[in-house]
Amino acid sequence: MHYVGEHLWAAELGRGLTAFSFIFSVLAAIAYYLKGDEWKKLGRLAFRLHATTLFGLIGLLFFIMANHYFEFDYVWKHTSLDLPPRYLFSAFWEGQEGSFLLWMFWNAVLGFILTFTAGKFEGPVVGVFAAVQAFLVSMILGVYIGEMHIGYSPFILVREMSENIGLPWTQFQDYLTRFPNFADGSGLNPLLQNYWMTIHPPTLFLGFASTLVPFSYAIAGLLRNDYKSWINSALVWSFFSVGILGVGILMGGAWAYEALSFGGFWAWDPVENTSLVPWLVMAGGAHLLLIQKNKGGVVPSTLFLLILSFLLVLYSTFLTRSGILGDSSVHAFVDLGLSGQLLIYLLFFTIGSLGLLLWRYKSLPKKEKEDGMDSREFWMFIGALVLLISGLQITLSTSYPVFNQLFGPEGLISLYEENKVLIDPIAHYNAIQVPFALIIVLLIGAGQFLSYHKTSKSQFFKRQILTFIATTLLSILSCWVLDMWNPMYVGLLWASYYAAIGNLEFWFRWARGNWNVAGSTVAHLGFALIIAGSLVSNANKDIISQNKTFIHEEFPANENLLIHQGDTVELGEYWVCWTGQTEEGIYLNYELEFFEEKDGELAKVFDLSPRIQLNERMGNVAEPSTRHFINRDIYTHVTYADMRSMEEQSSEEWKNQFDIELAKGESHFLYGKYQVKLDTLVVEAPNTTDGPEYIVLGAGLSVTTMQDSTYKIMPIYAVQGDEAQHVDAEIKELGLKFSFDRINYETNKPVIIASEHKEAEEPFILIKAEVFPWINLLWLGSILMALGTVIAVVTRIRRS
Repeated sequence: MHYVGEHLWAAELGRGLTAFSFIFSVLAAIAYYLKGDEWKKLGRLAFRLHATTLFGLIGLLFFIMANHYFEFDYVWKHTSLDLPPRYLFSAFWEGQEGSFLLWMFWNAVLGFILTFTAGKFEGPVVGVFAAVQAFLVSMILGVYIGEMHIGYSPFILVREMSENIGLPWTQFQDYLTRFPNFADGSGLNPLLQNYWMTIHPPTLFLGFASTLVPFSYAIAGLLRNDYKSWINSALVWSFFSVGILGVGILMGGAWAYEALSFGGFWAWDPVENTSLVPWLVMAGGAHLLLIQKNKGGVVPSTLFLLILSFLLVLYSTFLTRSGILGDSSVHAFVDLGLSGQLLIYLLFFTIGSLGLLLWRYKSLPKKEKEDGMDSREFWMFIGALVLLISGLQITLSTSYPVFNQLFGPEGLISLYEENKVLIDPIAHYNAIQVPFALIIVLLIGAGQFLSYHKTSKSQFFKRQILTFIATTLLSILSCWVLDMWNPMYVGLLWASYYAAIGNLEFWFRWARGNWNVAGSTVAHLGFALIIAGSLVSNANKDIISQNKTFIHEEFPANENLLIHQGDTVELGEYWVCWTGQTEEGIYLNYELEFFEEKDGELAKVFDLSPRIQLNERMGNVAEPSTRHFINRDIYTHVTYADMRSMEEQSSEEWKNQFDIELAKGESHFLYGKYQVKLDTLVVEAPNTTDGPEYIVLGAGLSVTTMQDSTYKIMPIYAVQGDEAQHVDAEIKELGLKFSFDRINYETNKPVIIASEHKEAEEPFILIKAEVFPWINLLWLGSILMALGTVIAVVTRIRRS
C-alpha cells in the first residue's frame, strides 16, 4: 500500500546510514586489531567512513525533526509545531535514541582526531573506539530477529510500531491527513525548554566520551606491554576529561537551580550521582598519571582508575536507560527494552578490560620501595584513593534499585524482606561525603607545598605560616558572621579556605607566577571555592517566608507565606506585594514587588516573577525566580496558587460539593453544623401502553441547624426518554444548595449533592522564599576550575 504524504525516502536513508555506520565501525575494529600497515590504513578509512555516515544520519534526523515529519515516531514524540527553533537541539537528545547519537557524535569526533594524533598507538586506541561505537550504533539499529529486537531506530514510523501494526487506522492510505493526531506532535517536555538544556547535555556527553580516550590508551598499553610511551598523551586527555565532564556536571546544577524548585543545585539524584562518580575516579586517575610521569611506580593503580572511570560511564548508562531506577530518579530515560543489550555492552568491556589488566598484572612495573610520607607522590596517591572510595560509596548507595532487583523480596535471590530505599538521600550522602571533601581540600592545600621524593618538614610549615594565619582568621570571621559552629562544617570551611589561600600564596609567592603551575593552582582554587560555596550556601540557607498564622498541614507556616492579591506583607527584611498574574504560553507568571523600609516608608527595590509551568505530561511544575546579589541569592517559588483564570474563578458560585446517600428516615451530619434527613421520597411515573411517559423523583429533606432551626426542601430528579433534568433546592439563608443527582442502584438509595455558596474570595498565593548566602562562591569556583583545567591542558600540550 502506498501511503500518502509519508517521507519513506528519509526512513530508508536513515536506516541505510545506520547500517553502514555499524558495518564500518565493526570493520574498523577488526582491521585495527589485525597488525600491519595495510590493515591500519583499512581501519583508518573504515573509521572515518563510520564517522561520516554517522554525521549524515544525525543531520538527517535533525532535518526530519525541523520539518515536522510526524509520521516518524521519534519526531512525533519529541517535537511539535509550536516548538521554538532554539529548543530543537533539546528535542533531539530528549529521547534515548537522540542521546545515544549525541554520545556517538562525540566519540566519532574524538576518534577522528586520534586517527591523526595517536601516532604509533593509533591501532589499539582507535580500535577500542571503533568497538565502543559498534556497540552504541547497535542501540539504534532497530533490527528484529523473531521477537527479539536489536536496538531501537529513530527512523521507525508510527504505523510500524509493534503496538500499532494491524490497527484500523493503518489501513487508510491518507491516515496522515485523515486523522488529526498526526497534524501535530506531542512536543518537548516543558521542563527541558530551557537554554541550559541546549548546552548542558552536549557538554556532559563530551565529558562521557572523553573518558574513552584514557581508557583506550590504558588498553593499548596493556596490549603492547608498554607503560611509558602513552603517558604524556593520556595525561593531556585525562585533564581534558576532568575539565569538560566537571563543567557538564556543574551546568546540570545550574539548570536545576534555575529551573527546578527543590531549593538548591544538587539533590543527590541517582542520575546526578552516576555522572559525578566517573569524574571523581578520572580526577584520581589523572593525578596518578602525574605521579607516573614524574616519579613512576603507580602503573597498576593508574591503569585501574583510567579503566574504571570509563566502566562507570557504562554502568551509568545501564542504570539510567534500563528502567531499573524506576521512580527513584526524575532524570532517567524511559525504558525502550534495551536492558539486555546494555548489560551485554557493560559486561563485554568490564570483563575484557579488567581481565586484560589481571592477565598483565604480574608483568606491570611496580615500586622498588614505598614512598615516604614526606613526599608529594604519597599524598597525591592518598588523594586519589580518597576520591575512589568516595565514588564507590556513592555508587553503592545509588545502586540500591539494582540490589533490590537481585536480592530483594522479588529478586533473583531473595536475601531481605523489604526493598532498600533511601528515605532522606541528601542527609545520607552529606553525612558520608562531607568528611571525604574535607580530606580532599586539605590535600589540595598542602600538596602544592610538597616536593617529589622528599620534603623538608621545617620548610613545608615555614612556607605556610601566612596561609595558616589568614585561613584561621577568615574562618573565625566567617563562622561568626554566619553563626555557623557545627564542628564538621567549621572544619570543612577552614580546609576550603586553606586550599584556596594556600594555592594562591604558593603561585604568587613561591612559584612567582610561573604559568607551568598556573593550571593546577587555578583549578584547585576553583574546587576549593566550590566546596566553600556549597557548604556556606546550604548549611546557612534561611527560609524567610514565615506566615504568622496556620495555613494548612501540607503547607507549614514556618516555610510558606500567604499573600492576598494587592496586599503587602513582611518577608524577612523585605516587604512583598503580589500585584497579579500573567499568562505567557505554558507559563503563569506571578508578579512580586519587593520593598525595603526606609525612613518609615516603603521603597521598591526589585521585582521577581516566579512562575508555574502548565505541564500535562509531567504535572504542573513551579519554576523559581531569583534575585542575585554579590553576597547572597533570594530564591522564591510559588507553592500554591489557583491556576484557573480570573474569569473561571469568578464564574464558580458553589464550592465544597459533598455526596450524600440516604434511605428514608436516615440522616447525615453535613459540614459539621447541619443535620440532613430524608423524610420522604416522592415518585411520579404516569403509565402508558409503552411504559412510563416520564419519571419524576422528589427527595423531601429536612435540614436542621445547630440553633435548632429546620428547613424543608425537595430537590427534583426527572427523566423523560434519554434526557435527565435536575431542579435544585436552595436554602438562601444558610447558603446551601441540594441537587438530586441519581439513584445508586447498588444500594437503592438516592444520591444528593450538597454545596455551599461561595462568597467572594480575595485571590491569594503561597510562596516559599529562601536566602542562599555566598552562593556566588560556588559559581565563581566553577568558572575557575574550568579555566584552570584549560590552562593545564594547554600547558601539557605545549610540553608534549
